[in-house]
Amino acid sequence: MTPQEAAIALNLIPGLGPVRVMRLMQVFASPELILEAPASMLMEIPGIGTQLARSISSWRSIVNPCRELELADKAGAAVTTIFDAAYPSALRDLEDPPIVLYSWGSWTTEDSARSIAVVGSRMATHYGRLCAKTISHDLAEAGITVISGLARGVDTEAHTGALAAHGRTIAVIGAGLNRLYPQENRNLAQRIADGHGAVVSEFPMDMPPSRTTFPMRNRIVSGWSRATLVVEASERSGALITARLAGEQGRDVFCIPGPVDRHSSDGCHALIRDGAILASSASDILHDMKWTAPEQGLPLFSPTPSEHPEPPTPEEEEILHAVRLGFNTIDTLCSSLGKPACAITPLLSRMQIAGQITPDSGGYFSINRRTR
Repeated sequence: MTPQEAAIALNLIPGLGPVRVMRLMQVFASPELILEAPASMLMEIPGIGTQLARSISSWRSIVNPCRELELADKAGAAVTTIFDAAYPSALRDLEDPPIVLYSWGSWTTEDSARSIAVVGSRMATHYGRLCAKTISHDLAEAGITVISGLARGVDTEAHTGALAAHGRTIAVIGAGLNRLYPQENRNLAQRIADGHGAVVSEFPMDMPPSRTTFPMRNRIVSGWSRATLVVEASERSGALITARLAGEQGRDVFCIPGPVDRHSSDGCHALIRDGAILASSASDILHDMKWTAPEQGLPLFSPTPSEHPEPPTPEEEEILHAVRLGFNTIDTLCSSLGKPACAITPLLSRMQIAGQITPDSGGYFSINRRTR
C-alpha cells in the first residue's frame, strides 16, 4: 500500500476525522503503520475508543481506497494528500488539516501567499451581492486569489467577480466532487477549474452535503486564506463560523457594513463591534494587508463627482467634530458621543461612501481634505 492509498483509507473511515488522524500520526511513523496496528494498540491512544480502534484495524472490510481512486480518475479529479509535496502549505499548518484534497483545476503557492476568503449569506440581498462581486473583482484584478465556498448568494458572486477580472479563485465545497452542491453552480465550477483556479473538497467523491460537512469546509476556506472578508451575514449565518475560525487561526477579519435596519447586516456589525476591521473597498483591504493596490482601484461605491456635495447631517457633523478632537476610533467615538457602536457604524459607512472620512490602518479614521 502506498502512502496515498493509506491516507485515502484513513479519510474514508467513518468517525475518524483529521484531528484523530493527526493524533495517530504523532504515534505512528506513517499512515500505513496506522492501518496495520492492532486494535489493542490503537485503543491506548487518547480519543481513539474501542469501536473506532476496531474500525481502523478492520478497515479492509469497511473502505476501498482503490475504488475511491478509480472514482476520482473517472471524474477527472486530482488527489493530493497531506503527505504530498504539492499539498498547500497554509493548510498543513492547521491543527486539523484535511488529510486528502480532491480537486479540479490547480492551485499555486501564490494562492496561499496573497489570498482572501470572501464569505456571506446564501440569501444575500442585492446590496450584498453587489458588494461581494465588486470587491472580489477588484481584489482579483490586483492579483489576490479569492477563496470561497461555491454556495448560493455571496459565494457565487465572489467567484463570479474574480472570474470577471480574469483573476484566480478557489472554491472549497462541502460535499464530494461527484455530489457538487448546488447543482446550478456546476458551470461556474467548470469555469473556475478551466485555468482560473481550483474546485476542492476534502470529502470522499460520493459524499453528499450535510450539516456537518459545511462547517468542516469553512476551516479550509479561512485556513487557506491570509484574511477573511464577511460581506453580509445575519446573526446566525454560517459565515460567522468562518470568521471565528479565521480569528482562531490568526487571520485578519474584515467586514463590509450594511444598512442598520436589515437583519442581514447584524452579523457584520457584531463582528465590527468585536474588533473586525471595517472595509468599504478593495483598497482598504489591500492597504491593511500591505498588498500593492492597482492604480485604477476604485472605492466600492464611488460618489458622483460634484462641485456642490451634500453637506453633512447634524449627526455626521457631530462625528466629524469628535474626530477633529482626536476621538478617531469606533471605541473612542462611542465613549465621546455616548452612543452604542450599532448607531455609529452605519453613519461611518455612509460618511465613507460620501467621501467625508477615510478608514486608516489600525482601525482609525481621518477626515478627507475636501471635508475639512
